[in-house]
Amino acid sequence: MAMRVATFALNDRMLAASLQTQSRMAEMQMQQASGIKSNALGEYGASGKVLIDLEISLARSQTYTASAQEASSRVAVMYGIMDTVNELLSNFRVALAGIKSVNSDAETRASLANNASFTMTELGALLNSQYEGRYLFGGSATTTLPVDLANYTLADPTQPYTDYYMGNDALASAQVSAEQSVSYGVAASDPAFEKAFRALSIIADTNGVFGATTVDDSLNLIMGAINNAAGVQGTLSLNAAALERSVRREEDFQEMFKADLSGVRDVDVTQVAVRLTSYEMQLQASFATMAKVSNLSLLDYLR
Repeated sequence: MAMRVATFALNDRMLAASLQTQSRMAEMQMQQASGIKSNALGEYGASGKVLIDLEISLARSQTYTASAQEASSRVAVMYGIMDTVNELLSNFRVALAGIKSVNSDAETRASLANNASFTMTELGALLNSQYEGRYLFGGSATTTLPVDLANYTLADPTQPYTDYYMGNDALASAQVSAEQSVSYGVAASDPAFEKAFRALSIIADTNGVFGATTVDDSLNLIMGAINNAAGVQGTLSLNAAALERSVRREEDFQEMFKADLSGVRDVDVTQVAVRLTSYEMQLQASFATMAKVSNLSLLDYLR
């Protein structure tokens, strides 16, 4: 018992040192596994605020990128729809030109009127397209059906007529940075579509009974619609380019934020592994020493 009391202080100090080494080893093992200094913000001291600011900046930039990418996807869909719109308008222009070049009979004219009616319906359906639950051609009114042709009645073919349009005049927009938002898309009230509906309507409403003047009026309108549609696709291309630039800019920022975060938060895994090996050797030596001390007796001192 006397020997136990005599060696207690030494054993206690050695045990405390061993436990401290074990604690440090456990911490370094966590660092080695996770690659970061600590999951506890308090462990970073004065660097904690920098860490928070960088994480907030990174998250905000990623939100801007996601917003721009979502808008870019919608613009791509709209561009694809415009390809189909252009095809419809071009086909109808060819049909009108064909009527002008021959002495068409009543059946051919009736067929053209039916063609105009079907094309008008198809154009309306295209402009009512949805993507991810949003109407694309209604401006910022993404939950409102943009085109309603149920009561389309053209009073004066020479005057613009947009009563079919149920959306609004504000285009959709995407917040792509703290300082910039990008308006994108096109509304179904655009002259490209308004002229197309007029061109189709003045033929469809005749039930096949029309003269050369009506054909000329429709052809002039459809040519104007085709020219305006080319402008619409040009605008969509510009929208896509602006959104792509914003994505690249924010991704560059994100790389900077990640590099700065790494400098504050990450550990050198190789260095940790070397230090961990050193601590393991210290702990083994400590355990060996404790084992030797615990076996000391009074005779060992008397010899």
